[in-house]
Parts: sequence; structure tokens; C-alpha cells
Amino acid sequence: MDNTKKHDISIFAEFVDKDLEIEFLNYDMKRYEKFIGPLVLIFGIIYMIFFVSDYFAIKNLSSLIIILFIRVLFLVISILIFLKLKEFNNSNNLVYIITAYELLAIIGFLVIINHYDSLSYLLSISVIIITLAIYITPNKLIFSQITSILLILSFFIFHLKRIQSIETFMFLKLLSYNLITIIYCNIGAYLTNFYKRKQFADSKELLRVSITDPLTDIYNRTKFNEELDQWVNHYKNDECTLSLVMFDIDDFKRINDGYGHLIGDNVIQNIVDTIKKIIRNTDIFARWGGDEFVILLPHTDKHQAMEMMERMRLCIQNSKHYKGENITCSFGLVTLRKNDNAESLLQRVDRLLFDAKDCGKNAIVYEKDRMIEQIRI
Repeated sequence: MDNTKKHDISIFAEFVDKDLEIEFLNYDMKRYEKFIGPLVLIFGIIYMIFFVSDYFAIKNLSSLIIILFIRVLFLVISILIFLKLKEFNNSNNLVYIITAYELLAIIGFLVIINHYDSLSYLLSISVIIITLAIYITPNKLIFSQITSILLILSFFIFHLKRIQSIETFMFLKLLSYNLITIIYCNIGAYLTNFYKRKQFADSKELLRVSITDPLTDIYNRTKFNEELDQWVNHYKNDECTLSLVMFDIDDFKRINDGYGHLIGDNVIQNIVDTIKKIIRNTDIFARWGGDEFVILLPHTDKHQAMEMMERMRLCIQNSKHYKGENITCSFGLVTLRKNDNAESLLQRVDRLLFDAKDCGKNAIVYEKDRMIEQIRI
């Protein structure tokens, strides 16, 4: 899927690409991580405090006990979510928990008002307040829509007729207030979710452009240097194998001078595509500059790297290029030593690449027990 379609946003204010949507949810929920727990706890406490009004409004002891049980249970669940929130690393799980929590609050509210002997107009205002709370809480738009619609439908179907001496006009008026609230909340939530995702997509694209080479769409030199530093430090601590390859295109200036820079760019792109088919997902491939490239091979010793280099050399040599032009590449290969750093590793591999050029090109030059050896056809 190309970047344009991948960044498309659906009518529910979600990325069409599911992987990108999951990535965004992980990012977005991480931002609200410190906010969700206290919000849930405050909501649970407020939910419990309303028992005071229940106590003065309800005379039936059994109804009062049921209501107290519902409010205490909701408070306990709120406390548990507050304490365990950090354990929910998966954003999808957190979204489902928030939605279930909202549904539980709605069910509890509907059960509680069912125990009231009579209802007041103020309860319809409570429905509006709960609806606003649903849309304030971080969640997927579609889940907020489902829970808020269920709340209003349940209230107006099963409870509003119980309000004392309600007239048809007042019924319609209260219903319209709730519908306007849902419409307003949906417009606001959609725009918020849409622009948050658009900003996220723009940020990702900006990051991608800043770390990739525009011609080949592989890493640029700056990004490769960052990766090299990280991997060298990691592998020195863990004493694992790490190999570094540097190669360039033999006689590339002749191609540019003879056929033009557009053809030269096309040759570079073809060679990069060839290399991409050979390297692994864990390998780090970058354009070092001009017609020169580097490949970092984690968990790869010299012999494994040699086999990979030879496949690359042969594939490039046997590929069809512009007007049947014979294209070859020369390679330098080093493996990480105990006292190496990123700079020393690059200096050694650059020297070996120069040796590969000097000894006739279309060659792989590597180190063996501090002595240089080469493979050349």
C-alpha cells in the first residue's frame, strides 16, 4: 500500500491501514497514560458520592442496598483500573477496557434510576453530562458513538416516561437537547481525531524524509551513523558478531559521462533493488554518498557475510543494465573487534574498499587474522 492510501482516514476518523491505526493508538494512548488513571478514579469517586442523593430520595431499604452495592462496585473497579493501568501495554486492550468501563457506568446509572419511585427533569441533564464524559475520555470514536447512543436510547425508551407529569412538548424538547449534544460531541470528536491522525501521519512522513535517501528510499548517511553507533555499543556489551560492508559501483563516472545522470540514477536504483532482495529485514542498508553504499549486518560473522557479498556481486554482475552495459561492484568487509568504535570500523572498511578497487575491481576484500585477503573473478 502506497503512503497516500496508507494515510487515508475513514469516516470513523481512523486510519484505513490497520497497522498504522494500531501504531497511532499506541502513540496516542501513551500520551494520555498519566491522564486516564486519575480521570477514571475521579469518575469513580463522583459516582460514589451521588449515593448521598440516593439516600435522601429512596425510602426502600432493599433498593438502597442494591444501589450502594452498584456504586461501591463501580468505585472498586475504578480503583483497580487506576492501579493496574500501566500493565495494559496494548492500546487495543486499553480501548476495550475504557469502553467496557463506560458501558458499566451506563448500566449502573440505568439500574439505579430504575429504583427511584419518581424521576425529575434533572435526570435528563445527567444523561447529557455522562455523554460529555464519554467523549472527553480518550477512546476510539466509534466506541464513543456506540456507548453514547446506547445511553440515550435506553434512557428515553425505558425511563423518561416515568418522569412525573411530562408533556409531549417537554419530552421532545429534552430529546432534542440530548440529540444536539451527541451531534455536537461527534463533530468535535471527529475533527479532533481526524487532525490528530493527520498530524501523526505528517510527522511520520517528515521523519521518513529526514532519514532516507530521496533517490533510493534507503537510509541516508546521517541515519546510518546513528544506527552504527547504537549497534556497535550494543554488540560490544553483548560480545556478539557484527559485520560492516562498504561497496561502490565500478567505473560509475564513465556511465554518467557516457549516458547521462538520469541513466546513472537508474543504474543506482536497479542495484539498490537487487541488494534489497538479498539482505534481511534486520540488516541496515544506506547510501553513503554518490555511488557508495554501506550495509550493517547484525548477528553475522565474516563467513556468513562473505556468502552474502558473493551473492550480491554475482547478482549485480549478471543483471541487465542500460544498453547491456556491464556493471560490477567492489566490496570491502570488516567484522567488529573488541576495541572498535564506529569510526575505526568505518576507516577499516573504507581502506578495504580502496584495496578492492586497486586490485582490479569486481572484488570482495576482507580481513583475515589482520591480513587482507580478496575474492575476485
